[in-house]
Amino acid sequence: MSEWKKINMKGNIDILTGYAFSSSNFNDEEGIPLIRIRDLETHNPKTLYKGNYDDKYIINKGDILIGMDGEFNTVRWKGPKSLLNQRVAKIKSLNPHIINNEFIFYRLQIELKKIESLTPATTVKHLSKKDIENLTLILPPEQEQRKIAAILSSVDEAIEKTKAIIEQTEKVKKGLMQQLLTKGIGHTKFKKTEIGEIPEEWEVKTLGELLKLKGGFAFKSSDFVEKGDIPVLRISNIKNNYIDLSDAVYVTNEVANSLNEYLLRENDIVIAMSGATTGKIGRIEKKDIPVLLNQRVGLFKIYQESTLSNDFLYYFAQSKHFQSSVGLNAIGGAQPNISGKQIESVKIGLPSFEEQQQISLILSNIDKKLANEEQRLIQFQAIKKGLMQVLLTGKVRVKVDEDEGTSS
Repeated sequence: MSEWKKINMKGNIDILTGYAFSSSNFNDEEGIPLIRIRDLETHNPKTLYKGNYDDKYIINKGDILIGMDGEFNTVRWKGPKSLLNQRVAKIKSLNPHIINNEFIFYRLQIELKKIESLTPATTVKHLSKKDIENLTLILPPEQEQRKIAAILSSVDEAIEKTKAIIEQTEKVKKGLMQQLLTKGIGHTKFKKTEIGEIPEEWEVKTLGELLKLKGGFAFKSSDFVEKGDIPVLRISNIKNNYIDLSDAVYVTNEVANSLNEYLLRENDIVIAMSGATTGKIGRIEKKDIPVLLNQRVGLFKIYQESTLSNDFLYYFAQSKHFQSSVGLNAIGGAQPNISGKQIESVKIGLPSFEEQQQISLILSNIDKKLANEEQRLIQFQAIKKGLMQVLLTGKVRVKVDEDEGTSS
């Protein structure tokens, strides 16, 4: 790293902190968008500002922004022309031959995470302009900075493309679900029912006619151990149509031995019945079993599998109709609760078993595509993390060709 030099940020980068615009001029109908910290993730400001402002606070696509509170997120702005609000900062290199703008975008992310990690978890984390100005970093020559930034930008581009594919695939799935779960496949004659128009051949049933919603076991907190034999499925483990047991609690085999009726099987469908995850659905995969059912998690137990397909139920439980029915009947506000009786009262348009299987196959193929793209996203993110660790610190050097050594 003999060519790398210590560079102080003060005097080499410009840090513009946002302005405290008057909230009396905030609205959601007219004006210029206002970038607040929460908008750094969405790149889609919801607050508009109608009033006087200095042009220096205008933010355009490509500008590098930093959230000065919380997680100190660093982003390259992708949203519309907007204004820079307080507690958000814009950074720009003052000396491109010393500090490349794209390189410092990536390099600062490492340093800001270090600052964030040093702040006690019980304290609200704040970043100041001086925190950035006081940084002294060991940086490579400008040509190498540009090469490193180009490598990381190419990975970022792959990540963004994969995210776009996932987003579009999810939209396609949502549209297909709406169509297939209400119109079916190949039907030409429909009838009006209490749940809307459905094919003539379909029946309207309540879920209670087809299944029983079984509740979980009321474990005592003393039953749980940090490292045990059998994981316990809690409401917090149910995410958006999948189960995450990475932070599961466990019980010993001794505790589990008398609880066989709460032991879940592969493909069992569960639903969170209280808390922030109320209504979320998950399905037990082979890698998840054995796992025990905790209280406030419901298990769908189908009476006759030849009448209601498990796969069809899985997709129906994700549908807008099911979710809105459960939501309308939910008790409480931010922390709602639903009961087995409420779920069993939801009405379903029921096709023949064969058509249920056909519908499920179409949707499962979409799910497979989603799973593949989500795995690709994880891989790209891991590649980026690894590259940042070695390239931005000089552990691995990049070769700069002579023609790349010429600044553009």
